[in-house]
Amino acid sequence: MQSAQIEKMLTHHLVRNLPNHKVLDVYLYASLPGGKLFRPHLVWSVFQDLNPELYQTSHLDLNSNHSKLSSGVEFHHTYTLLHDDLPCMDNDLTRRGKPCTHIAFGEWQALLAGDGLLNISYQLLSKINHPRSQDLFRLFSWALGPKGLIHGQVMDLAHEMTENFQNTLRTHELKTARLIQVAILGSAIIANPKSDYSREKKLWKYSRLLGVNFQLIDDLSELAESELSEHELDVNPWLHFPEESYKETLKGLEQFAKLSKDLKLSNTDKIVKDYYAKMLSLIAPNKKIIDTHLKGKLDLAPVILMMQTFGDI
Repeated sequence: MQSAQIEKMLTHHLVRNLPNHKVLDVYLYASLPGGKLFRPHLVWSVFQDLNPELYQTSHLDLNSNHSKLSSGVEFHHTYTLLHDDLPCMDNDLTRRGKPCTHIAFGEWQALLAGDGLLNISYQLLSKINHPRSQDLFRLFSWALGPKGLIHGQVMDLAHEMTENFQNTLRTHELKTARLIQVAILGSAIIANPKSDYSREKKLWKYSRLLGVNFQLIDDLSELAESELSEHELDVNPWLHFPEESYKETLKGLEQFAKLSKDLKLSNTDKIVKDYYAKMLSLIAPNKKIIDTHLKGKLDLAPVILMMQTFGDI
């Protein structure tokens, strides 16, 4: 699935679920162009891996079940970014290379657009026609609700995530991994009419490892800048817990590679490999800068090598 096709679906679902009003400009600005579109790509790659025949006949259908899920997951992600950027939270100024929505349009517009995208994600889910749609809805609401993603944001803003490394991991699991788990397991749930609980249990673990690895690697890439922001200095786990972050990243990459080999998700592994390549393009050339921030305490070569060789064995 190409990013252009995913963005076409996002536009389609936005226009169909929003009023004919100038506020549409706020939603379009916040949602498009998309960032990495990592989560909707995972929805489609898992679908292609688990049911290639159905994927071929429905992947261009703007109103297919997986189209609704991929857009719903991305809209939910975008809502979290809109709220996360607000002055009452992280107070960010730029997002995806342009001014944050609250800078471009105002705080109340960004807040309400986030609320709207949150609700659209559930609207799209409610329109999925599948024997296991209730299973999907329960997963979505639990994983992304007050016991899931939202609680991860609570732990972040309450500065609990920096109290100890276990809190850091728990925050990453809730705030980052849960939405990735919904993308992967949610796609698996509606890829076939019948359940395969053994495989779904492995996919839950696979996507949890991917989510935590995703965030730890992203945290590491943030250290590629010579000058770090006050926020980065305050929350980056590689600065607060360097040994623990290093060991957890190595362990997570190794466990993920083994589980990936077992599950044989070739298309999904390509999405992951592309993500690793993008992160390596930031980390490898700036290794000296990162080493300076880490005061030369860690040898990053094994982490870089595991990312480079993922999927080659």
